[in-house]
Amino acid sequence: MSMLPWIGFAAAAGLAGYTNPMAQPGETCYTTTPTHHLRVMLENDSFVNEDNGYSNGARIDYVQETGRGMAYGLSLTQNIYTPYTKACGNVMGEHPYAGYLALGGAIIIPGEKMGFTAELQIGTTGKASLADESQHLVHAVGDMDQWRGWHDQIPSEMTFQLTMRQDWRLPFFERRFCNRYETDGTLFAREQLGTVAIGGGVGLTLRFGKNLPGAMQVFGNEAGNFGMGTLEKPDFRRDELSWFVYAQTQLRYVGRDMFIDGGVFHSFEQTCSRKPWVAELQVGGAVSYKGIDYYLGLAVSTDTYRGEAKTPMHGTCGITWHW
Repeated sequence: MSMLPWIGFAAAAGLAGYTNPMAQPGETCYTTTPTHHLRVMLENDSFVNEDNGYSNGARIDYVQETGRGMAYGLSLTQNIYTPYTKACGNVMGEHPYAGYLALGGAIIIPGEKMGFTAELQIGTTGKASLADESQHLVHAVGDMDQWRGWHDQIPSEMTFQLTMRQDWRLPFFERRFCNRYETDGTLFAREQLGTVAIGGGVGLTLRFGKNLPGAMQVFGNEAGNFGMGTLEKPDFRRDELSWFVYAQTQLRYVGRDMFIDGGVFHSFEQTCSRKPWVAELQVGGAVSYKGIDYYLGLAVSTDTYRGEAKTPMHGTCGITWHW
């Protein structure tokens, strides 16, 4: 476990608040119905664990609403995978070295009861993903051990990936209590088809807090997740402080994972065996203040491949600007 990700997020959150560019009530350009949403998020197992499998994920995404019940999104994603053992190459029975860098474009259809997102990502694996350089830089800055086996990472290959997501508001979980506390819940489904992964899953998100915002499915570095969210909430008071804690669980089927099973155009030696079913639990909290959202979460899942050395765990954090 390293304190670097926690320190980095705290510094970024402080800087975002101190240099807040969002117009405030009474100022020119202030709006309670923003149409632009920019999110920066980071996932890393060093928050809570040592590098093992999914080691780091970073994503920047931007959404612009058209005012006609539709929005368009752009994203840039980089994922890094490493074995648990710090060997000079891949280790049998452990996740192979792998990097992924992708640019995405999305169509988002928000609604009060149901929302829909479709994102197409075009990317690359191998040396062009810059995973080796990114991990080396972060570990050098944080004075952490370096991984020396990147020469054995999965080969460079152009990738194509389509992800679709549907969100449904669950009225049963919408409750209001004294002192303006409230709860709500969302059911979501997610499908993937492409050269990177084939699979799908379902999940449930529950929240408890005050002045709950409309953005629901904004937790996790996954294609189809954007800082805007897809479920609108007309009674959200954007000019007031908002906070909540959440719990999210999902079950997904993994029919193919190129980082374990091999590429479509290039094959490589398989060092571990993928598990077809993965369950995940994520808990965390979020604060929305003066047009900026801050959130922290912890994700724990069942093994993603057979014989995984440690329980897969990672921390997730993000900052979203709305204007």
